[in-house]
Amino acid sequence: MTGLLLLLFSLSACAAFVQRVSGFGFGIFIMMFLPYIMPSYNEAVALSGLLSGTTALFIVIRNIRHVRWDKMLLVVLSNAVVSYVAIIYMRSLDSMFMRRLLGVLLVTVALYFLFFESRMHLSFRSRWSRGAVGSVSGVMGSMFGMPGPPVVLYGVSEIEDKKEYMATMQAFWLVFNMIYLFFRSGGGYYTSDTPLLWGVGVAGILLGVYIGALCFNALSRDGFKKVVYTVMLASGMVALFK
Repeated sequence: MTGLLLLLFSLSACAAFVQRVSGFGFGIFIMMFLPYIMPSYNEAVALSGLLSGTTALFIVIRNIRHVRWDKMLLVVLSNAVVSYVAIIYMRSLDSMFMRRLLGVLLVTVALYFLFFESRMHLSFRSRWSRGAVGSVSGVMGSMFGMPGPPVVLYGVSEIEDKKEYMATMQAFWLVFNMIYLFFRSGGGYYTSDTPLLWGVGVAGILLGVYIGALCFNALSRDGFKKVVYTVMLASGMVALFK
């Protein structure tokens, strides 16, 4: 158990660092490992959501004046509706199937960001497009513990200011994970070990957020994101073929 707790501390610190520097990626990073060290896939997703929401909360508290609330409403509403359906359906899915599907998703998203992000300009001005962002994010957040990629595309396209982008992304993750916490609360996703695991994860988060904040202004966001996408691609391949 001690080894698991130390590993969880380290993973949480690294994931929080990634999120504090790039604005997203906590779930993407930690879900490379949690499904293989937790008793079940559902418990891994649930713990990832709790820790991701906690990370977002810490960052939002420090940057709340920069949040663009006007960019969030439709995305949040559509995410909530789709998340409810996805969380119910997820209970009947096979754990190995979910890991394979997660691998396909990670590889696809990583390849897009690595090779096509700079060559395409996406517009999310219409209500339908924002609803689609929230819906896809809801599926990914509910089933894989990482609602980020579609919302990141939206945020990068619609929010120019670096601080506003960071603060608004964290507000998204905070709201999303509060929604997931509510939907999962009666579904057996949390166990008697969850409080202890969450507490250890929070200790790691505090360290990761602190170091990440120091690096945020010094590192190029685009350059760091490419590192994250490369790791994402590698993790997807591991999930597919392990």
